[in-house]
Amino acid sequence: MSFLDKLKQGVTDAGQKAKTVVEINRLKLQAQDLQKQVEEKQAKIGEIVFERFSQNQAVTATPEIEGYCEEIVTIQGEIKQLQIKIKELNNEKECDCGKIVALETKFCPACGHQFSMPPEIIDISAISPPLHETKNSTDPKSDSRN
Repeated sequence: MSFLDKLKQGVTDAGQKAKTVVEINRLKLQAQDLQKQVEEKQAKIGEIVFERFSQNQAVTATPEIEGYCEEIVTIQGEIKQLQIKIKELNNEKECDCGKIVALETKFCPACGHQFSMPPEIIDISAISPPLHETKNSTDPKSDSRN
């Protein structure tokens, strides 16, 4: 491999890593926004409960409180999915004990848990069509005069 080929490969690798970092940061921002939504809903639940408490009313789960709780559970599921995507982009996985390890790790260094076969990573670019397709000059549909 010549010097220029190595340089070209290095630039390509750096570009891919930069794209990965941008995607990870985007996912982290989404997770932070969702966490803020959870906190807002929890605050609303607290306001409802405190209002009832201060009026010497029984503090029970009202349909309004249950609705907020269901929304929180849904948002927390979305946050968990974003965290999984971030780990995948970082080539990491989480052990049952909570330790974050490299994707190819077979045994957890903290607890000894044996991981199953690593998940297969699919390269989306290999299955998606190219962004810019050239027009076939023999195809009458591509002729701009029609």
